[in-house]
Amino acid sequence: MKISTSRFGKIEIVKDEIITFAEGLLGFGEYHQYVILNADDGSPFRWLQCVDDGNLAFVIIEPLSFMFEYDIEISDSDAGFISLERAEDAVLYVIVSIPANPSDMTANLQGPLVINAANRKGRQIISSNSRHSVKVRILDEMEKRAAKLKEVQDSLDSKPEEDES
Repeated sequence: MKISTSRFGKIEIVKDEIITFAEGLLGFGEYHQYVILNADDGSPFRWLQCVDDGNLAFVIIEPLSFMFEYDIEISDSDAGFISLERAEDAVLYVIVSIPANPSDMTANLQGPLVINAANRKGRQIISSNSRHSVKVRILDEMEKRAAKLKEVQDSLDSKPEEDES
């Protein structure tokens, strides 16, 4: 199936890769079908391209690719809405806003996208976690994540090796 997009021109998409957001996304309720387009450069950023309107696309990212931890509770109602039965089928993304200065890009942690990989149904949910903001600076979180990973690695490196005799 071919679609025309403003960013990528005409692209071929596989019908089985279409994700259906029955309610649409917040502010875009009339658009229901999207595909995820991967960057070719190994970047953690992806494009959520609307199939219904080639001019509509969002930059998205998996939160754990830039944060050390991201705890989100998926309610039974939200899980039921996308027929999510197994936690391992849940794929999380957050929408990225990129201003004129890309180093100030932010992620919306309060409105993550939950996709059931088993059936390609998705829903944008609202996090009740007060630590989840709609504008979290991605580069700041990447620095925190790197520092935390270094701290963990340093603690592992400093543990004396057990005598194997």
